[in-house]
Amino acid sequence: MIAIEVKACLRRGASPSAIVNLIAVCFAAVAPLPAIAAIDFTPTTGERELEGVVFKQLIFHEEGRRITYEPPRGWTYSGDASRIRFIPPDVAQAQAEIQQTPLSEPQNLDEARIQALRAEVLASVPKGSQQTVVVAEEKNPVSINRSESYEITVAYNLFGQEYRLSALFANLPKTQLQFRVIAGKNVFEKVHRLFRGSIFSMQFE
Repeated sequence: MIAIEVKACLRRGASPSAIVNLIAVCFAAVAPLPAIAAIDFTPTTGERELEGVVFKQLIFHEEGRRITYEPPRGWTYSGDASRIRFIPPDVAQAQAEIQQTPLSEPQNLDEARIQALRAEVLASVPKGSQQTVVVAEEKNPVSINRSESYEITVAYNLFGQEYRLSALFANLPKTQLQFRVIAGKNVFEKVHRLFRGSIFSMQFE
């Protein structure tokens, strides 16, 4: 189904950004999130000030406490209880997302779980993709609420377009967070750097 829709877009001369949006919709369709989630990502807005500089914040909620996050400047967003998606300005073929999976008990990111996550990321590329391969992995690139993390990046080719998809996993006590970036190869490094850098701003109050 994904391959058919993308082929149709290409025949109509759709822009690369339209194709990426279609791929993102397909990701959501093939990987639905559980109905019960520990964090409500429906965003409200706030700000903090440091030495006269005002930083815009998004505020999420988890069981009565606030979680603040500062997305990259100028990025637009839309979210609901289970996930939030971001679009960078003036960059085609790119978007990022924070999503989650509830955990029945705390989990360590041991080798067995990392192998399962690797398979999950590889399986999440659109159907019809070719030359899919893991190109990078990193342990603990960021610390989120004092929890360990693991990032996996894959490359793939879809109808002549080269893409990168990264997924950074962090296991909190009650939920597994996943920070995802999908972008064309030529813009991935910039988008990935900005989004991953923003993760350091996430604070659990």
